[in-house]
Amino acid sequence: MSLFQIEVRTLDCCPDPLQVFKQEFLHAPSKFFLESSVVRPGFSRFSFMGDAAGRFGETIAYSIDDGLAVIEHGGERAVVHTPSVFELLKARLQQFRTELPADLPFAFNLGYVGLLGYELKGETIGNKAHRADTPDAVFLFATRLIAFDHAEQRCHLLHLIADEADRADAHGWFDDVAARLGMAGAAAPATPQGSRMTLPDVERWIADHAAIRHPKPAYLDKIQQALGEIVNGESYEVCLTNIIEFPFAESSFDLYCVMRQLTPAPHAGYFNVGDFHLVSSSPERFLSVDAQGQAEAKPIKGTRPRGRTPDEDRQQMDNLLGDEKDRAENLMIVDLLRNDLGQVCNLRSVHVPRLFDVESYSHVHQLVSTIRGQLKPGVSTVDCVRAVFPGGSMTGAPKKRTMEIIDRLEQGPRGSYSGALGWFGLCGACDFNIVIRSVTVDKGHARFGVGGAITALSDPESEFAETMVKARGVVEAVERLREVRA
Repeated sequence: MSLFQIEVRTLDCCPDPLQVFKQEFLHAPSKFFLESSVVRPGFSRFSFMGDAAGRFGETIAYSIDDGLAVIEHGGERAVVHTPSVFELLKARLQQFRTELPADLPFAFNLGYVGLLGYELKGETIGNKAHRADTPDAVFLFATRLIAFDHAEQRCHLLHLIADEADRADAHGWFDDVAARLGMAGAAAPATPQGSRMTLPDVERWIADHAAIRHPKPAYLDKIQQALGEIVNGESYEVCLTNIIEFPFAESSFDLYCVMRQLTPAPHAGYFNVGDFHLVSSSPERFLSVDAQGQAEAKPIKGTRPRGRTPDEDRQQMDNLLGDEKDRAENLMIVDLLRNDLGQVCNLRSVHVPRLFDVESYSHVHQLVSTIRGQLKPGVSTVDCVRAVFPGGSMTGAPKKRTMEIIDRLEQGPRGSYSGALGWFGLCGACDFNIVIRSVTVDKGHARFGVGGAITALSDPESEFAETMVKARGVVEAVERLREVRA
């Protein structure tokens, strides 16, 4: 029997989550805001926010290069050597394991919230090829949170308790938060904002304000090299990426506010531990597992910009849905993820309920498929994430060999980009996004990645243009933020 319980209070109100986060958590030294700023029935119903407060709250920053985890708890700092951050998280989750309250409509019953950076592939299926200058994993242990149910228009307050003193603390926090939320206003209706920047504008902004790891000629050459690997039978699909970096003196949270307005997304989030900030407007789910062990991945492969008119928009959707290259890309990653999930799921349970769905967002249309499976007995959520990480939609196929090609072509770390941001719940559930359309900010320096899947049908110029389509949301958000501050 667990030593811990979850105390829950439900409120019949659903004020503006952004305003509540500002009021309740923004000034905490470590906090998270995982938000469905695009609400899709059955897909993105809930938003969560919280911090690392309380007697059990802690933060973890981990480097794969030396295997050291810096754990801060109650003002004290410890450095722990661990062979794997996955094993560290698995042990801690087991220590605090609690059942899901029966009347809770979501599976996040407190737990570890944070980031798995791309270089953690060195603990899964890849090599330790490059060293990131930010932590490879950053987590906080949330022992209290506020959850927003956008469908039912309710809020749920959760608090971890181990004894009656904790219960008294929980009830006091519930009373205080309930009083403040009762006076908070509802969210204003979203006003769609079209893009003001053309793709040449995006290229010029990057040239004037940022450093790009591989300028266009170099990136085109790397696409040609990737095509050579495909012709030689070394890979079917190479997810080649580029990294863009620039000085950033503004508020990372203010940047998140602009991004959520310009590019709302079902897996958006703002995460901060110490000097490390991650601002995400991701449309892509990496992996979720519910409390019954049902796993789901939703890879995106295939992107088109939104049209300027309804007719042009429809043409873009039809073009995406009917494009041979995009369907081939998507299908290859679906097969890869079926194989990944097959390692940890009952084999006959792995299936594809949706293939080649078009999902539309403020700036782009994307081709999305869904793969599901039931975890084998004894397989934990952390085991499942470890088996599938990094997301196949950001590597290519076959996975291991293609990542070796990527290590050589990209010539540097990806860091947070193409990693995963999300949560491990105390009941054994989890939900993580793929870190795309996202910006890492650390000590006045910002970085984001863009890329695309290279197949035998790829046209290098078109592939580079697609990276600028993906960069536009971030670039425009940064530019608008600076316009407001000017």
